[in-house]
Order: sequence, then structure tokens, then C-alpha cells
Amino acid sequence: MPVPGAAHEFLELLEKSGLLSGDRVHHLAASLKIAGDLSALEAARRLVREKLLTPFQAERLLEGRYRGLVVDQYLIREVLGFGGMGCVYIAEDSREQKKVALKVLSTEHSVDAGMLARIRLEGEAGMRLRHPGIVQTYGAGSTGAVHYLVMELFRGITLHELVALRGPVAWSSVCDIGMQAAEALQAAHDQGVIHRDIKPANFLIDPSGLTKILDFGLALMHDVPDEEFSLSMLFGHDCLGTPDYIAPEQSLDSQSVDGRADVYSLGASLYVALTARLPFPEKSNKAKLEAQRTRSPRPVCQVVPEIPAAVGEVIARMMRKAPGERFQTAAAVAAALRPFAARNPIQFDFRELVTLRAGQARAKAEATQAARSGTSQRSSISATSGWLRSKSHHLANSTSTIARAETPAIRQNIPDAVRPGSGMDRPLAAVPPRESSQTAPSGWRVQIHGQPHRLPLTKGRNIVGSSPAADIVIDARTVDQVQCWLEYDGRNWQLKQQSMLHPTFVNGRAASYGQLDHGDVVTFGGKAGFRLISLAQAERNRQRIQVATVAILVCLCCAMIVSWLILQ
Repeated sequence: MPVPGAAHEFLELLEKSGLLSGDRVHHLAASLKIAGDLSALEAARRLVREKLLTPFQAERLLEGRYRGLVVDQYLIREVLGFGGMGCVYIAEDSREQKKVALKVLSTEHSVDAGMLARIRLEGEAGMRLRHPGIVQTYGAGSTGAVHYLVMELFRGITLHELVALRGPVAWSSVCDIGMQAAEALQAAHDQGVIHRDIKPANFLIDPSGLTKILDFGLALMHDVPDEEFSLSMLFGHDCLGTPDYIAPEQSLDSQSVDGRADVYSLGASLYVALTARLPFPEKSNKAKLEAQRTRSPRPVCQVVPEIPAAVGEVIARMMRKAPGERFQTAAAVAAALRPFAARNPIQFDFRELVTLRAGQARAKAEATQAARSGTSQRSSISATSGWLRSKSHHLANSTSTIARAETPAIRQNIPDAVRPGSGMDRPLAAVPPRESSQTAPSGWRVQIHGQPHRLPLTKGRNIVGSSPAADIVIDARTVDQVQCWLEYDGRNWQLKQQSMLHPTFVNGRAASYGQLDHGDVVTFGGKAGFRLISLAQAERNRQRIQVATVAILVCLCCAMIVSWLILQ
């Protein structure tokens, strides 16, 4: 459909989408005074402001795309995540009147036998497993053109995202996360389900520390041999899993593994959570697989000396090469981790996280579209690259956090960092953030470590990264191309983390978001970083030091005079 220019054209698309009935659309047009020469953009803003549309819905309609916003009984509200199979959306179940997560197979995979087998496997495994530590699958469906899974909406951060944003996680929290995951895996194993793709990106953690496992798309279930046969014919029997976390025996024959393969992958995942490093940071998949089969990783206690030796021994045993030398059940892993586990709150902004994921999805879709050299896309919700490659309209008057900023995504650029395996954690091209509406106050500078001059901050939003296009260029291996940005909100400078590959530290502590003050030191591992300086505050501090110095000198002189008089 053509891009709507006038309000009535936008309302026509809204009615066609099925998000609102025709009567409802006409009623809203009258009550919100959407008529006359009002533009489509202003009509969209009014509907978003009244929370009748989400920014995602409005932006899609403003692009002329109305199909696919309703999938059977589910109203698509916004993007929740993006993976190798397609997109996951927050959707509203119009019958049950509740929000769910809708995982939709992308159009490019709708005729891919391997991907169809994966989504069927994930649905079958998810619907037979009922455990508080596993994201629940309610059902599966297809409209003919769109294949989807309906799942529990769990507002959590993945362990991969947590490590990438914050660096190493406290060992007591890692033990708790691992204990919960092991208990969930034992429940799956008891039902005859082997996950076979345990990795940090497949753990979700909510603010209370509750952890759930997701994505059973590569699960081994011996009572569904047809799907396993389809996977092995398409991918090979020795190629199922993620090389950074795969058990040695699984890399040789993925059809003959048991629960001990998941124990190994869980150990590798906890290794990354404890150290923010991969067990084997090799460059090629072949080298990674060879290392998994033949080498032992550097002990976690050598990487992070604060980790108790007993915790290190648990991780090492989980990652033994021979299955018989590991813990023999996931329940045994849970028991071994329990004495060291502590449930700690996990602080993150879910709205900011969803925005970050949407930015990654957009960048990935743009890269995919560019690689296809302009091939046409269907106007379907599963054709994610269709709507994502368009520039966002950024409904600035919206009250939703989703519309506040376009988020740079990830580019992998160092060999020993946390490397992505598949899906949402793949490296993506960077997307620059929108310019801030605020102007920078005068007299603020950054002193970059190792450089003599002070760089003035002249913009309301300044990109920090290793890219030459960044406003503050930090040339170091521990800095992403777009690492973070400094944004002036009218009162204070705010730091907002963007990289999900390298953590950012403020005054030595990992930080994702927060206020910065004069003298704060922002670092990115090692000596790379900068100090934020207010010239006015620096001058006040200098004057205070001068006054204090004069006062001390006067006191010393007085003391010397008094001493001389006493001696006389």
C-alpha cells in the first residue's frame, strides 16, 4: 500500500489492519478530532498518545503496511526479540485478554524444511514441559503463510545480555542462576527432552533473579523421530548446537547424547557468566569444536581470583571431556551449586532492553535486505526485514519508552570477548542514535586517557566508541564501535550503554545507565576510558584548594611565630 499522507488514509489502513473495528475507528476519529487537513503522522501521534496504538503499530501503518498486525486472535503490539528463526513479539490475545509472546517464523524461512522442523520441535517440547524454570509454550498455529508459537510473556534479560552489558556476574548470583537452570533441565530430562542448545542467550532472568530456560528448537526427543530425522538430513547429525558451548560428544554425534551434554553446555554458560570470557575464544567454528573435544579451559578462579575454589571445581567438573567424569544428572549439578547460591535482584530497564533489541533487529534486517540486493518483501508480519529496514518515524510525542531512541546494535571485534552463537546475539551493524533535543551546556570536557588535550562536549548526545565516526573515539580492543553514549537531559549528563559485547564501568563499577558527575571516570576494561570534567566545577575546586592552601600556610606561620615566642 502507498504510504499514507493524510489522516483519513491512515485511518483507512488502521481499519484494514483489523487492530480496531470500523465503528471504533470512526468513533475515535470524532472524539480525537482527527479530520480535515490533519496529517497521517499527527493522527498516529494522537492515537499513540492516548495509548490506542503502540509506536510499533503506528510506525508500521505509517509505512503503508497493514497486513500481519493481527495473526489469528493475536494483536501484535511490539517487538520483544529477534532471532535466527524470526521475530518474537509482544502480542495481545483478544480472546483470553492477556499479553503473550508470539514467536513468528520469518517469511524467508516459511518454506525452509529445517526451520519448519525446528519450530515444530520447539512447540512439541514446550507444550509437554510444565516447570516454573521453563518458559511455557501455550500452543502453535499457522495461518498458511505465517507459522507461530504462543508462549508465556516473561519480562527478563538474557544471561548473554546481562554479561555483555555488565561484565562478569557475581558468583553467588551465577550459582543461583545455574541451580535454577539445572533444576529446570532435570525436569526436561525426566520427560525425555534433551535441550542440546544451552547457552547464555537461552536463559531469561527477571528483576527478582528468577531464571527460565527457553528455545527448545534443537531438542532431542526420541518419541518424535520424524522431526529429528528432518534435522539430521538438513544439518547433519553432528552439527546441532552452538560451537562455543557444545559438549564434545554432541559435536561428534548429536543424536546419541543424553542429559550430560546439557550439563556440559550449562557449565560453559556459567563459565562465561563468571568471567565474561568464552572457554575457548577461537576464531573459527572448526577450531572451537576441536578445542571443546581436546582442551581444558583456563580455570575460572585464575580468570577471576575472587571466585571460591569450590565453585571453580563445580564448573570444571561440569565441563569434563568424558561424560562419565561429569555430574551424571542436572539434579546433581543443582545440589552442588546450592550451597553457594544466593538470590540477588538483577537491575535492568526492560523498556530500554526492548528498545535495544528492536534496534538490533532493524540493523540486522537492513543488512539482510542489502545482501539481497533489493528483492521484494511481502507485507507480512513475518517479513521482518520489510518494516525494519524503513527509517523509524519516532513518534516523539508518544509517552512510550519505545519511541524515545533508536538503539545502536552490536559489532563483534575482539577475539576473546563473548562471541555470539546464533539468533538475537549475532553481531549487527551499528545504527546511530537520533540527535538529542537538548543542547550541551558550555564548559564540559572529556579527558581521554593517554591524550593530553580535553575534548569539548558540544552536542546534547555524544556517541562513544571505537568507530572513527564516534564523537568520543576510544581506540581500544575492549571498546565496541558504538559502545555507549553521553546524553544531556537538561539537568545532568546521562550514560546509556549500547554495546552488548563489552561492559562499561563508572568509577570502577559496571554500569548500563545512570547519571554522570564532574570527575567521574568511565572505563572499558584496562586503561581505556575518559574522565568527565566541568570547567566551572574544576575552577571552584581549584579555588577551594588555593584557599585551603593559604589557610594551612597561615596556620603554619602562626604556629612558627608562637613557637619562637615561647622559646624566647
